[in-house]
Amino acid sequence: MSGENLKYIKVVIFDLDGTLVHLPIDYEKLRAEISSMLKIKKTSSILNILFKISEKNRTKIFRLLDKYELDAVQNMKEIKEGMKIYSDFRDKVRCLVTLQGELAVKEIMKKTGFSFDFVVTREFSLDRYEQIKAIIKMFDADPREVLFVGDKENDKKAAEKIKCKFLLIKNVGDGRRID
Repeated sequence: MSGENLKYIKVVIFDLDGTLVHLPIDYEKLRAEISSMLKIKKTSSILNILFKISEKNRTKIFRLLDKYELDAVQNMKEIKEGMKIYSDFRDKVRCLVTLQGELAVKEIMKKTGFSFDFVVTREFSLDRYEQIKAIIKMFDADPREVLFVGDKENDKKAAEKIKCKFLLIKNVGDGRRID
């Protein structure tokens, strides 16, 4: 994406895990614990489970996710490429969308010094498109003036669907997260 295209950007939306930081969560152990808690066969996608279960069970899983995420914050690593982009756009509206929970996001912001104009966590929506749409609506932005920075194909698809610009960060983690 050229610098010429970027000068028209008014809002920059960042994904969190895999884009700005890497949270070293043992997802294999987490999936096993979720499967045991829900008495289901082990799954490869926590996100798919969250879409299918009752609100009561979702709340239980969110609490478990919070525990794992808060533990991981202690050993998280910043992702240089994402941090550079975060810094480069300090004069723009910067927002965050994440499948992490509010508790972990607050700890991460405290630890890193991140500052965002608006934050959308899993408690608002588990759907990336809906998360981005909420920010665009909040700032009454033209999607063509929005840049979304993420690390997954799912992020790219959401950006394309909403017709905003997208910048891919190379995934430096183990590739396994909530989705």
